[in-house]
Amino acid sequence: MTRTVAASANNAKIQFNFGNQTGDGTSGFYLFGYQIEQQSYATSYIPTSGSQVTRNQETCINATPEINSEEGVLYAEISALADGGSYRIISLSDGTDSNRIIFFYDVSINRLSYQVRVGNASQFNGAINNVSVLQFNKVALKYKENDFALWINGVEVAADAVGNIFPLNTLTKLSFSSGNASSNFFGKTKALAVWKEALSDSELQSLTTI
Repeated sequence: MTRTVAASANNAKIQFNFGNQTGDGTSGFYLFGYQIEQQSYATSYIPTSGSQVTRNQETCINATPEINSEEGVLYAEISALADGGSYRIISLSDGTDSNRIIFFYDVSINRLSYQVRVGNASQFNGAINNVSVLQFNKVALKYKENDFALWINGVEVAADAVGNIFPLNTLTKLSFSSGNASSNFFGKTKALAVWKEALSDSELQSLTTI
């Protein structure tokens, strides 16, 4: 059950109607998981024991896989906490903006953008509109010399048969950010993976189908 309190409310009471319940007269009544959120979306439960508790930021460490700079697939199953307003990026990079593979939820509503940048030159980029960013989406970006594609939820939504790729051992960092510690990905993540080879269309369809 959820209830929303107006932003202008002062010392407002939050009331829940559980209806009439018939008990046994001795067991009592227990309420579990009651949590007040400041934002418009729900987060995971924060256990408390009689005092206020602040959530520690969830992090992912020691996650960098063996990365093939010359071909591969960057994949994630993700959803946003809010629609629009900021850049929330997942990337493969050398730690800079000059060499990176990224896809991200955009500042615009219901839009997912992507880019492959080699030597500070964009090789494959664009934006996909009408993506339900608050729902989980399976996203896969394939990169290979003259063979780029973006798949979302079992559908190839963008492709390019022309484009350069990175020199050997360029990509070294998998990050929930742009690669240079900006535009952090604040969202929900069910899966994050990197393939060392470019998958076939049938494999990418199977991988990203909801």
